[in-house]
Amino acid sequence: MILRKIEYHESEGTPEAWAMRDLTLEKINLLVGKNATGKTLTIRVIDSLSANIMDRDFNEWANYNVEFSNESEKYYYIFNNDHEKVVFEKFIENDITRLQRNATGEGEMYTAEKNENINFQVPENKLAISRRDKLQYPYLEKIHEWANSVRYYSFGTPMKQDEYGKIFDNKDANHYSRSDNSVEIFYAGQNKFNNGFKETVLSSMNSIGYDLTDIDIQPWSYSLRKSHPRNYKLFAVEKDRDAIVNQINMSQGMFRALSIIIHVKYHVMMKIPATILIDDIGEGLDYERSTKLIKLLIELAEKSDNIQLIMSTNDRYVMNNVPLKYWQLIQRKGGECQVFNYRNSKEKFEEFKYMGLNNFDFLSTDYINSEWNKA
Repeated sequence: MILRKIEYHESEGTPEAWAMRDLTLEKINLLVGKNATGKTLTIRVIDSLSANIMDRDFNEWANYNVEFSNESEKYYYIFNNDHEKVVFEKFIENDITRLQRNATGEGEMYTAEKNENINFQVPENKLAISRRDKLQYPYLEKIHEWANSVRYYSFGTPMKQDEYGKIFDNKDANHYSRSDNSVEIFYAGQNKFNNGFKETVLSSMNSIGYDLTDIDIQPWSYSLRKSHPRNYKLFAVEKDRDAIVNQINMSQGMFRALSIIIHVKYHVMMKIPATILIDDIGEGLDYERSTKLIKLLIELAEKSDNIQLIMSTNDRYVMNNVPLKYWQLIQRKGGECQVFNYRNSKEKFEEFKYMGLNNFDFLSTDYINSEWNKA
């Protein structure tokens, strides 16, 4: 199940109003655009959607119209907010309305056990879709599975380089599978695949230009109580000087690359469905390593049935090395963003391929030159 389409708006009627129109997603996507067009905000909107569905957060200004699908099923979900309360919510499975509610929180939803619609009422600031019951509402499970699969990484940040992994002796390695800490994910991978996980991470780091002979975790501090965690950190051994470099002393670029490879490799090897969101991919890496890392991530997503990859960048070198077929070109006019891609602007994309120019020129020259942008 992957996210196929998203339309979003917030704070309508105010100076802070912002809208994203017709973002149609594929399995692999690169969000591109000039500065301040909404790339990071789009990534966060997708992450926020998952948090809303899982009832981990409530964005009181958010309004979504989204589509999910796989080979045989299609789901539509709409909800509208009006400052601190939900005024409308609707869920459709294969053209059949399964859930609908109004501003009072009252509505109807289909129950599989009785094979009929039942009335319900939820608090005004709660989404009805957040209810889970595999017997009563099995049609909601795949949407919850998608929401639970979303992983958000901001590549331009330290990515927890200054934080240690907390390993408990009395907890199974599966406990760490949803962690956003690279040390804990590495520990979980090693427990599941033994040295096979280390070897594939090491091979990937070598393939993007880091000449390493070993990667592992080492203890930072111990606790005699099993109920207390032991603190661990990542380290790598550099071939040219046979020296151990722990995560604190790694370059930011090296740690970011290692961290994202650990997370993506883990999901691929575990066959865990995941929507991988990476903002500012390649930030802090030199041209060669940035290019190789992105090619590696695209290759992993292409070969995996369970990964949807959504990246953003403002780096011309990244754009030049990611095929246009993966591009989501964002243009902004005021508080409204429009997205152009192969699906909705195929003629323009195909035409540009024969111009002999770099991909970056497609953005910098405003080649798309849409009527929307000129209006």
